[in-house]
Amino acid sequence: MKRIQRGMSLVEILVAVAIGLIGILIITQAYLSSDNFNRSTLGATGAQTNGTIALFTVQRDLRMAGYGLADSRALGCGTINWYYDPNYSGSLGGTLRNLTLAPVVINLPPHTAGTPDTLTIMYSSDANRMVPSTLTKPMPNSSAELNVDGTAGFTVGDKVLLVSGTAPVVCTLEQITTIQTSAAKIQHNPGGSAPYNPSGGGLFPAYGTNSLVFNLGNPIVHIYSVVKTDPTCTSGCQGSLRLTDNVLQSATGGTPYDLLDGIVDLKAQYGKDNGVNNGTVSNTTYVANDGIIDSYDSTTPATGAEWQQVIAVRLAVLARVGSYERPATPGGNCAATTAIPVWSGSGSGSAFSAIDVTTATSQDRCYRYRVFETVVPLRNMIWRVS
Repeated sequence: MKRIQRGMSLVEILVAVAIGLIGILIITQAYLSSDNFNRSTLGATGAQTNGTIALFTVQRDLRMAGYGLADSRALGCGTINWYYDPNYSGSLGGTLRNLTLAPVVINLPPHTAGTPDTLTIMYSSDANRMVPSTLTKPMPNSSAELNVDGTAGFTVGDKVLLVSGTAPVVCTLEQITTIQTSAAKIQHNPGGSAPYNPSGGGLFPAYGTNSLVFNLGNPIVHIYSVVKTDPTCTSGCQGSLRLTDNVLQSATGGTPYDLLDGIVDLKAQYGKDNGVNNGTVSNTTYVANDGIIDSYDSTTPATGAEWQQVIAVRLAVLARVGSYERPATPGGNCAATTAIPVWSGSGSGSAFSAIDVTTATSQDRCYRYRVFETVVPLRNMIWRVS
């Protein structure tokens, strides 16, 4: 009986502790593996969601690009003269940003080479008149009165674009303050309710008979870009897709809105029906102005004729999987991504450049990436008035 009541021996306790430690080790390893798998899955899902929504957001705006602007007589405008009290656009020596009358402009200055592309998308909204009116009398630069062939579709508060009827084409943005229907006149007087109209015509040029008056309603100018979430970051930086709106009201370009996190690069190219075979499109024949894309590039058109040949935009966004993957050996270099991700435009010199995965010590190598791309037809350019 004494022998039975002595309890467990030291050897038995040590064996039990060893078995327990082995069990804890197995459970811990299983938990860590499960947690890593879970984080990887959630990170990939997040990148999938962010990339898809980013592409959809930009694509939706691109489908509206050029609405009310895609007239061959206006596409040769180039830089628009405009004013917002008390400043002029850069084209007139002021501090307001220069704007190009075009459905979409890739990398509108200022843009730094080697950084994500920017997309400036422009279209009219709330415009009740799509066909331009014509000046029946000259408008001196000091005049605030437009004699037109009809006032139907114009509304007080609308922004109108004056386009000269002779070369070189000059374009000016004004704001309607008064409409005289019986006299067929539109006025753009200065004042607190019309900050787009300078006093006495200011630095704006004169316009002759047969110049065109386009009704833009409330013109929309959206700038899409990719910015660092932390501006001080130099490696392994998180990024976000940014939309800048209301650029017609300030020198700095309006209020920026960070739409989506996890977007680290943006690339775009014009799809041109220019009859040029630059190796980016496989066509049987290459004929200009036949409604078929012949080439993709990032060269901004310089004339109205070249703008008419832009009928699509090829677009790609690069999304980062949020989970950080440690180096295989403590103190070593990451190897989650060692080659730069590619998209359809990479072969034509438009490779992703906002991340550095070729340098062994770069923290960008510690993450995985997803590429999302599409081609967006510019329907308002395809159906434009020729």
